[in-house]
Amino acid sequence: MDQKDEVKSKVDIVEVISSYVPLKKAGRNFSGLCPFHSEKTPSFMVSAERQVFKCFGCGESGDVFTFLEKIEGWEFRESLEELASRVGVKLKSFAPSAQSREKEKILAINELSGKFYGHILNKHGLGERARKYLEDRGVKPKAWADYGLGFAPAGWQNLLDFLVKRGFSGADIAASGLVIARQGYSKEGESFYDRFRGRLIFPLKDARGVILGFSARVIDDATFDKKQETRNEPKYVNSPETPVFNKGSLLFGLDVAKTSIRSKNEALLVEGEFDVISAHQAGVENVVASKGTALTEKQVALVSRMCENVALCFDGDIAGDAAARRGIELLDMAGVLVKVVKLGKFKDPDEFIKSDSAGFKKAISSAENIYDFYIESALSRFDGTTAEGKKKIGGEVLGVFAKISDDMVRAHYIEKLSRVLDLDVGLVAQAVEKRLPAGVIESGQASSLGGTGSKDGASLERYFLALLVSGDSLETEVLGFLNNDDFSDTRAKTFFIWLHDIITAPKRRKGKQSTKKTLLSQKSLAVLLRKLPSDLASFVDDLFLLNISPALSDKDLWTSEVKGVSGRIKRIALKRKLGELSHDIKIAEARSDVREAAILTKKFSELSKTLKGGLNNA
Repeated sequence: MDQKDEVKSKVDIVEVISSYVPLKKAGRNFSGLCPFHSEKTPSFMVSAERQVFKCFGCGESGDVFTFLEKIEGWEFRESLEELASRVGVKLKSFAPSAQSREKEKILAINELSGKFYGHILNKHGLGERARKYLEDRGVKPKAWADYGLGFAPAGWQNLLDFLVKRGFSGADIAASGLVIARQGYSKEGESFYDRFRGRLIFPLKDARGVILGFSARVIDDATFDKKQETRNEPKYVNSPETPVFNKGSLLFGLDVAKTSIRSKNEALLVEGEFDVISAHQAGVENVVASKGTALTEKQVALVSRMCENVALCFDGDIAGDAAARRGIELLDMAGVLVKVVKLGKFKDPDEFIKSDSAGFKKAISSAENIYDFYIESALSRFDGTTAEGKKKIGGEVLGVFAKISDDMVRAHYIEKLSRVLDLDVGLVAQAVEKRLPAGVIESGQASSLGGTGSKDGASLERYFLALLVSGDSLETEVLGFLNNDDFSDTRAKTFFIWLHDIITAPKRRKGKQSTKKTLLSQKSLAVLLRKLPSDLASFVDDLFLLNISPALSDKDLWTSEVKGVSGRIKRIALKRKLGELSHDIKIAEARSDVREAAILTKKFSELSKTLKGGLNNA
């Protein structure tokens, strides 16, 4: 067993994936919303038995290594090392790629820099200003530690000198974005200067707590011209893009909040770092920040993997309102249920909490429905008493209402909008109706109890085989329900033939091969699949991932389902054979081959009678 297989045998793929995606038991498998594409109905399946996953929506599939490579953007080696550390497997050394070496060096620099900034804030005299600033803002030392806060002192080379003494070159540190190259300097000690100076430092971490970059905030009010409402320098400066850092791919505080988010199945999404810290100190622990007003698809993917509900609490200004509306659209596309927290007279969550902590918690618990928010947002920006204002409001909200799937809920908001705009409810209803989708594609189940979501023959064939392998043992007698020719799906047919051949193979006794073939009533599935050819492994993985209803654990229901599905497959096969015969008859008639045409017509008639007369196991 190589090290990959050793690690894989000790890792539970369900446990790993559920740390990213909320999973629910679905028969023998687990299901959830796919983290690789937007969907509202779960099509992402995980099999604990086969240790594989597959999305039947976008087609992404693989094992636990593949999942981490796709979800984290890692190379195989990074996934292997992460999983090996989880299960206590000591890996043999092997040469990392140049890309991996660069990422590891940047992460090491970030980790060491985080400690440097933290030391300055907590213990050094140069951090006194920052400590006083945090205390004045009500940020307690425990929060400094929880979020890894630090301070970059004034000066051009404090961090640079610290890191160079620990063996890193200026070029290495520049690759991390923590120093900037000077123009016209060539000496190693003089060609770079610190990016962050005289600023409070917020480490930006992934869900595991690994520092990928930094955000730095000024703490000196002298840098602001309050009268002109301008700044002499940016309030916040972030790390630039690096091989490990992309601001739009992170949520500040996720490493601290992830446990609470999963347990509550809800995240409170705010804009800034101080909003997060203040909420956390007030006892709201499931809070993360989008780091600005532009919520990205990657940030939505992060939060949607952990919970099904999000409460948006963006700043109360115009930018915050626009951010909330953009965030709602992205979260809705990801299948997340969204509510909006109203800040009232307060400009941001931080101010709200400091003034009225209990009121803030109450606002969260009474967060409004997104459709109420859309109406109120539009009314705050457009005059609902004028024709032009009503047109603009309608342009924003009618399309949203048209997407509401529940007729009663849609009718409620149509009535509310007609009331606030003083319009006839029938007129508003007609306007919404014009924006309804042109049609709805309905997918049928392969059966009444479970299935593939499709009625075509190939899908039924795979569902039939999935039923066969759905238990601990293979009920081999049901193989007699179908013949090889009943299969149109090449892969399904190949697996069916393999199953039939392996359980009817001649037995060997005392070194001699018996000519007698037996079809056992049951066979251990685990024993059979040990002999599975490698070219059929991915096909069988897919069979295990098909959703089989838990009700089919009942033997009688399972038998009835198998008979019903096999009967439908036979009907489809008969119709296919009739089509082929019809084609052959036309060819024979075109050749004036009367005898061949008569023989084929007789076969056609016999098959037609069989089809019309029904099948015993249909």
